[in-house]
Amino acid sequence: MKARLVTFAATLAVPIHLALASEEAHGHEAHGIPWGSLLFSAINLAIFLWVLGRFVMPAVRGWVAQRRDDVLNELKAAAAAKEEALRLKAEWEARLAALEGTMAEMRAEAQRDAERERERILAAARAAADTIRKDAERAAAYEIRRTQQQLRAELVHQAVRLAEDATRAQWTAADQQRFIADFLKQVGQ
Repeated sequence: MKARLVTFAATLAVPIHLALASEEAHGHEAHGIPWGSLLFSAINLAIFLWVLGRFVMPAVRGWVAQRRDDVLNELKAAAAAKEEALRLKAEWEARLAALEGTMAEMRAEAQRDAERERERILAAARAAADTIRKDAERAAAYEIRRTQQQLRAELVHQAVRLAEDATRAQWTAADQQRFIADFLKQVGQ
């Protein structure tokens, strides 16, 4: 820092010294460049630059260094966020690919379940149809037996009535007396 300041002061001092020496050699004091003002301005500039270098530049350097560190930290954070985003993207792409496979598997399982349910329903319907058919056959067989029994009873009843009518028509009082006597013998024995 001091070396820079000394170099800067020497850089300013040499032209000023040459200008003053040139002015004294020519003897022009009224018509030329106002070297006194120029020297005063140069000294004022040198003091200003020294104050800047001494007091302002360390704060500016600190701010620039802090800003550089902040930018580097933000770049690191952005890189880490990008890496995380890429990792998440890859993870979700893998999940999406797995989801498509899972969905296909679920569709196939649903198809198998539907087929099994269809078969179960058809089997239940067949069983119900068989039960209904067997019940109908039993009911029909019962009705046939009942009708046959009714017909037999009716036939027996008709036969008995016809036999009674035929017997009444053919029996005489002597047959009736003989029948009662035979019955009493059988009861008496």
